[in-house]
Amino acid sequence: MAKSVLVIGGGPAGLSAARALGKLGVPTVLVEKENKLGGRPVLESYHTLIPRKMTPSQVLGPYIEDVQSNGNVRIMLGTEIEACEGEAGDFKVSLSNGEKLEVSAIVVATGFQHFDSRRKGELGYGIYPDVITNLQLEQMFSKEGRLYRPSNGELPKRVAFVFCVGSRDRQLGVTNVHCCRYGCALSGLQASEIREKYPEVDVFCYYMDVRTYGTWEYPFYWAPQEEYGVRYVRGRIAEITFNPADGRLRVKHEDTIVQRPAEIPMDLVVLVLGMEPSPGTKKVAKILGLKQDPDSRFIVPSDESGSNIRSNKEGIFIAGACKGPIDIESSMAEGEAAAMEVLNFLGAKVTV
Repeated sequence: MAKSVLVIGGGPAGLSAARALGKLGVPTVLVEKENKLGGRPVLESYHTLIPRKMTPSQVLGPYIEDVQSNGNVRIMLGTEIEACEGEAGDFKVSLSNGEKLEVSAIVVATGFQHFDSRRKGELGYGIYPDVITNLQLEQMFSKEGRLYRPSNGELPKRVAFVFCVGSRDRQLGVTNVHCCRYGCALSGLQASEIREKYPEVDVFCYYMDVRTYGTWEYPFYWAPQEEYGVRYVRGRIAEITFNPADGRLRVKHEDTIVQRPAEIPMDLVVLVLGMEPSPGTKKVAKILGLKQDPDSRFIVPSDESGSNIRSNKEGIFIAGACKGPIDIESSMAEGEAAAMEVLNFLGAKVTV
């Protein structure tokens, strides 16, 4: 090829795109702002990935090894893009390390960030140590291999999952009204893992609606209840407080099935976090002039092409969670789709 392809982001979508391009013989530069490949599953020590219940190393490890060993792929860690000029087929990109690249096409795979639950002060995160996030629970499992209350290190007797924290929430304005897609399924998995290892622990899931898409319905909704005894409560949480008399949390909510308020003591509360565009996604969208959803600020595909991989700028392709909430397997599939779109573009626009 006359010029190379730039892939921005070394998470599931970016890895998948770079791997596919490299295997096809396309000179590829993979830029990742962190000092490690793998994106959030690796950087944040996820324990088990849905839907196949595999570890990040099992799912992403082979992809990392492939891009690292492929001579067509150049990896630049700890690096971000700072500016871009030119047009499709001839982009001139400036990087944070002072280097300048000339590339024919760009794949944006800059991912997401987890919602900051401190923005929902009524839920007590950052105030009560036994209110944690689903990400922290993942890290308990992956790093320490046990469940405990941060306040005293003891095994909790009761655990509550609170769905849709930072998702589908009009109180936060229009920026967080979207569904995170993964939360219901992951909570079902985490709740089942707790019950399987600690059958003496009671687990409750507080939800508005359960959205376990496609084939996720049985393993991540029905099985937690029927096989593991997880209790699902339809209701919205009004407030989480702490009772010093017994050292336990109080989950105040309205049970919308029986239509009455309730206050239930809990030892550990897990907030299931929504997904928002990462700072990198917002930065890259601005630099490249990519269209963003006016509310969520995720990058949106072109209205003209009919493809959800093509951006509004010719020669720039988008994949994975930079476009909105998505599961890891779908994100990886989009990375491969982006590589195919790039290959088609190169064949049409670039001299071989």
